[in-house]
Amino acid sequence: GSAYILDGSSEIITTSGYKFYLSRKQVIPETFTLHQNFPNPFNPVTNISYDLPKDSDVRLIIYDMLGNQITTLVNTAQQAGFRVVRWDGTDSFGIDVSAGVYLYQIDAGEFVQTRKMVLLK
Repeated sequence: GSAYILDGSSEIITTSGYKFYLSRKQVIPETFTLHQNFPNPFNPVTNISYDLPKDSDVRLIIYDMLGNQITTLVNTAQQAGFRVVRWDGTDSFGIDVSAGVYLYQIDAGEFVQTRKMVLLK
C-alpha cells in the first residue's frame, strides 16, 4: 500500500519475506515549456528541449531575423513528455546557414513561444 521512489542504486530491504514488484512510470511535465537551446552560442550543433504536459500537434520552426523560415525541425503529433531536438545549423535543403541570430518557435496547440539563439562560425 505504500509508494517508494527508487533511483540509481536505491533499494528496499525487508526481512518479512514480502515480494516487491517495481514498475517504471513516466513522469509528465506540468506545463508547456520551451527551454533555451544549449549550447548558446553554438557551432556546429545545438539542442532545443521542450516539455509537453499533454498530447499535442507540435511544430518547431527555425527563422532568421527577417522572419524567413529556415527549417522545420518538428511537425507531428507527439505524446506528453520531455523532448529534445538537435539542430545542425542547416536549412531545409541541408545547406549550412550563415553565422548570426536565429529564432526558434514552438506551436503546440494553444502554446506558442519563441526564443533566440546565436550561431557562431
